Amino acid sequence: MPMRKLDLINERIMEVPTLPVVAQRIMDLLNSEMADYGKVARLIEQDPTLAVKILKVANSSFYAAITGVSTIEHAMAILGGDEVRNILTSFSVYNFFRDKETDQFDRRYFWQHAIVSSQVAKYLATYINLQDESIFLSGLIHDVGKIFLDYYFYDEFAEILAYVIKHQVPFSLAEKEIIGVTHYQVAAKLLQRWKFPDRVVRHVFYHHAPWHDQTYTDGSIVIYLANLFAKIAGYSNLKGEGSTDLSTLTDAKLLRFLAANGFDLDEKKMNIILANIRQFIEREKDNVLLLFAE
Repeated sequence: MPMRKLDLINERIMEVPTLPVVAQRIMDLLNSEMADYGKVARLIEQDPTLAVKILKVANSSFYAAITGVSTIEHAMAILGGDEVRNILTSFSVYNFFRDKETDQFDRRYFWQHAIVSSQVAKYLATYINLQDESIFLSGLIHDVGKIFLDYYFYDEFAEILAYVIKHQVPFSLAEKEIIGVTHYQVAAKLLQRWKFPDRVVRHVFYHHAPWHDQTYTDGSIVIYLANLFAKIAGYSNLKGEGSTDLSTLTDAKLLRFLAANGFDLDEKKMNIILANIRQFIEREKDNVLLLFAE
């Protein structure tokens, strides 16, 4: 691709409007040092659509509430202010792209992959006892560069989709071949434009190569694995994309890298993780997997 096209992508990112904030008053309260969760809950309850989505996440199996969560105040206690803030931010991203759908990239597949990845990321973070409040958000938006390219560079993305399906290769290989830049590079640039935390930007940028992240390595590994496990479980974000299986994770060098960073995985452990993920998907098919259903 000529350098001019790469310049156009960068220029278009810089022209993208500031991300509109969902429920600004709620975000303002959550950002204050002495956040009043009762007041936050009452504001959320005034927005029925938002309240339903918060409850869906709070009732997710991976949050493991002993009893069902039926009130926003209870949800706030389960999730915490940081997680609610991240949920609101993810809705802002979803809402920004909601009216920018095209006829070539089925967003149902995209958002289901995103939701499963976010929940698997939470599970894996718990698995290694990683305390990182950004994991849900990073997992949910790790592929946002794809829908940016789909909308703003429709013809080029059509070529990428055709290349992925014809040659059964990963998106990143097709993207490099067609436009010379990847969806994770585009996403990182877009998230920087929107002033996302550096931690989230790095998780997204390195979600295909966490070994290059020298700052937030554990979190980038979580998003890397969550993305792969979601695909292995059958939740790719493109119909017709090549299948992925556990053999992707059996490279000896990769396993040594994972073990050195707290992920002591072998085939038996990976199968247990995959079985737990599939059980989660079955339990959540009418709940959190419908997070972005209209």
